[in-house]
Amino acid sequence: MDGTENSLLSGNGESSSKHQATCSNNPSSSTLPQSHHNPTTSSQSSPSNTLKSPPRTSSSTEDEVDGVVAVKVHHPQHNTPGDPCDDNSLLEVKETRLYFRRFWVLFIFSIMALFQDLQWITWGPIDDSVNAAFHGWGSSTVAMMANWGTISFVTCITPMCWLMTAKGLRVGVLTCAALIAIGTVVRIIPFFTTSDTFFTVMAHVCAICVGIPGTLVMAAPPLIAAEWFPPKERTTATAVAQVMNQLGSAVSYMEPLVVRSPSQGATPEEIRSDIQRLLYIWAGAGSAIFLAIVIYFPPKPPTPPSRTAHEERLDFMNSVRRMLRSKDVLLVTLSYGIVSGLPAAWTSVLNYSLKDLGLYQDEAMWVGLSSVIVSGVVTLVAGRLTDYVYGHIKPSLMFFIICDIACYYWFFLLSWGAITITKWQIYASVIGGVSFSFACSPLFFELAVEICYPCSEVSVGGLLTGTNNLVGLTFLFIFFIPNIGFEWVTYLLVSAGALALIPLLFVKEDYSRSSIDRNNLQHSAYQRI
Repeated sequence: MDGTENSLLSGNGESSSKHQATCSNNPSSSTLPQSHHNPTTSSQSSPSNTLKSPPRTSSSTEDEVDGVVAVKVHHPQHNTPGDPCDDNSLLEVKETRLYFRRFWVLFIFSIMALFQDLQWITWGPIDDSVNAAFHGWGSSTVAMMANWGTISFVTCITPMCWLMTAKGLRVGVLTCAALIAIGTVVRIIPFFTTSDTFFTVMAHVCAICVGIPGTLVMAAPPLIAAEWFPPKERTTATAVAQVMNQLGSAVSYMEPLVVRSPSQGATPEEIRSDIQRLLYIWAGAGSAIFLAIVIYFPPKPPTPPSRTAHEERLDFMNSVRRMLRSKDVLLVTLSYGIVSGLPAAWTSVLNYSLKDLGLYQDEAMWVGLSSVIVSGVVTLVAGRLTDYVYGHIKPSLMFFIICDIACYYWFFLLSWGAITITKWQIYASVIGGVSFSFACSPLFFELAVEICYPCSEVSVGGLLTGTNNLVGLTFLFIFFIPNIGFEWVTYLLVSAGALALIPLLFVKEDYSRSSIDRNNLQHSAYQRI
């Protein structure tokens, strides 16, 4: 146990015991709902198995003492006026504890998430350079490299989510890190030959190997948050992992600082040498991340950080069935897929849209870099405020989507010459659109997990990100239509926000998981299974 660990202190063991004794005449009060069952604290357990805690002080405002959580289990159907159990609860004692190592788990996973996104989008920011250095490359090849990520995601999301649900967090993360390391290493093998065709094939293989881990990189953050973080840090933890994944795009937009472009007068041989050096660096980084995870990445803390973290989740197939039968979950998923899927895929080919506005590879680098950094800040702020301001996710999402529509409409007017094109307007419209659409991600995840409880968090994340990538896959495949150009992109960006807003309007908010953690079971729609 960490020396620097913190404890969530909760519960009054003495009053809890008295309360249970008083309610013992109620036949229902000694039977806990299956979702809250704890054999060590049932009314039939021996004194040696009953957790007790010091009495609360008069100044205490929360049921927190010595890492022991008193969980209130709601039984409204058995209460009558004047009943000593009319507080609608039975106190079940459960221990919770926070560990400083949770920050290491989040950090190393976030670094892996950043690196995975960096490899997925590697070629977009240096498309002019790679086209000049390697025979047969062009816009369709660059788009296909990004498309492998979405293809791999759609085809592998089910087995990868099953793997993490059945085998645990560590096995899932290790699998992802191994695939990323393998992909980045096989990509440098062709440099020992002179075959451009061999390099192209290995680049495709790498794109597939890097794309498969994207399933859990995007789906696992809610699970890490639930396993390791307390309720008031969960959305923030999810946001951190997602922001780090997004920052991979920011790092990729700095690649032109290493790889020269033809516009700078570099020869194809010089550009090829730059690309080789860059890919050697990425192979080393991928191997180092894998090694760090092998050395230390615990699957879960010894003691859970929250009341609901004690509870067993549904298995993968039951989680899927429950999600597919929930109208609210499907509406949330549809809204998220539309508002997030298109902008995410667009950033991988942002250069092509900016070329029509007179910005080329070097300048596009700064537009992309700025948009990713600002979107990360906005997302972290949104996640932290969601943790502090309980129960307002839907209005927050609607606000962000409306702002998203406004920014992309601004970019639409610039693209079609309806207003005078200036550099600051290009920066502002792109940064605003990407930031507001991405800030929705942790809020959508949190809302879906709350509605789906007790479905496994990784299954919920898989459903959301699977839809997100399916939308992105469709978007990138449009580039293969001959002579289609790039003007249509602006139409899609504007319409995506408007279409995402419609299903969200019909979603009924439900905070089942948070209500249990906050001892407000009467406000939860969660029913025993």
